[in-house]
Amino acid sequence: MADKIAREVFGLLFESSTEPVFIVDRETRRIVSANVRATELFALEIDALVGAALTDIAMDPERELIAPGHYEDVELKRGDGYPIYVELNVVHVSMPERGELVAYVARDTSERHLLERELVAKHSALFTAYADLERAHAQLSETKRELEIRNHEIAMLAWRAAMGELVAGIAHHLNNPVGALASTLRRLTVVAAGVPIEQRGELERLLARIASIARRIENNVAAIVHASKSNAEGGGSPRELPPELANVLSSFSEQLDEIPAKEPS
Repeated sequence: MADKIAREVFGLLFESSTEPVFIVDRETRRIVSANVRATELFALEIDALVGAALTDIAMDPERELIAPGHYEDVELKRGDGYPIYVELNVVHVSMPERGELVAYVARDTSERHLLERELVAKHSALFTAYADLERAHAQLSETKRELEIRNHEIAMLAWRAAMGELVAGIAHHLNNPVGALASTLRRLTVVAAGVPIEQRGELERLLARIASIARRIENNVAAIVHASKSNAEGGGSPRELPPELANVLSSFSEQLDEIPAKEPS
């Protein structure tokens, strides 16, 4: 019956088409005829293909393929269950002696579909790799920034420690003449005690002034030593410096902060 329909009704369509063609009964929705190219598309013998229901060859049974028109990206399945992708041109044929039929002309797009899927997969992988690269670059930038800050802090600590040691060394050397001055003043005080009272007035005033200046120098040196130790060790409660010394050290610290840290190699 199928061969007869193929020869008598659809012979010209089957012979002229280079694409797979199969005919479906509109009422039963079963294949009633097909050309050789259709059997090759579905990898089925003609006897197995003819009589098969339309839902048997469709991967998505819910998709309606009866209405006339052009269908793209239709997923069908071969006899071995392997999916194939086609474009379908659907035409209704009404024949009193054959009933209501539907003619399907298919064009195999499986290779194109596979290439498109591979392209999408590669694009997705590339997009993911690019996102990972952006995250890695952001992390690297943040790490570099933190390293530069840390390197600057280390450089400043090293500078301050070195300057603290230098200032402490200078103050230590100043202690010797200050100590000698204090010793000399004590000796002069003893000597002045032996001077007649009527001659002591001016001398005692000068000795008192010199003693005050010596104590002031001694206190300043002690304050510098204490401040340098506190800065070098990073702790403790530094002694309050005299205003003139505080201004000098503050200016010196500001100049240190302006020195650029060495870039990490």
